[in-house]
Parts: sequence; C-alpha cells; structure tokens
Amino acid sequence: MKQIEIDEIYRNTPLELIPWNIETPPAALVALVDSRIVTPCRAIDLGCGAGNYAVWLASRGFDVTGVDSAQTAIKRAKEHATKKGVKYTLRCHDTSCAL
Repeated sequence: MKQIEIDEIYRNTPLELIPWNIETPPAALVALVDSRIVTPCRAIDLGCGAGNYAVWLASRGFDVTGVDSAQTAIKRAKEHATKKGVKYTLRCHDTSCAL
C-alpha cells in the first residue's frame, strides 16, 4: 500500500475496524516485560500506527519513540497517549525506503 492509502485508512476508518490495529501487545512482549527479562530502556516502535504498543511500553517506564509513515496515524497516536496519560516521542517518517 502507498503512504497516501494508509493515511486515508487512518483518516476514514474507525480504529476498531482497522485489522492491524490491535490494542493488546503480543503475549511474548508482555511476558518479557512482566518477567523483567526486558527492563525499561529506550525503545522504538516502527510502524506504530495508533500507538497501542508504544503507549503500553511507555506506561511501563520505557522511553519510546513511535514512528509511522501516516500523518493521521501519528495524530491518532498522540490522542491515544493523551487519553492514557503517557508521554513518548512520535515521528512521521517513511521507513520503506532502501537503506
């Protein structure tokens, strides 16, 4: 999908209808953090979308930067962070370019 199409999805579709917008972090991540195998540190969430995992990590003390190519996703991630009372850094950047 092109960046413009992704932004349009975030602009016109309720979050609960976006198939990849999963609020609960993966069980493996939860287990690593809950067991303290992974402790709060700097973290990056590439393709953060609405910021669900970034919010979860930030609420557990991680210094998170969320990155997404869709400006509307970043806007929704900011709203989500405010609603949940957490702070983290957000950047709109196209990460699909060749390195």
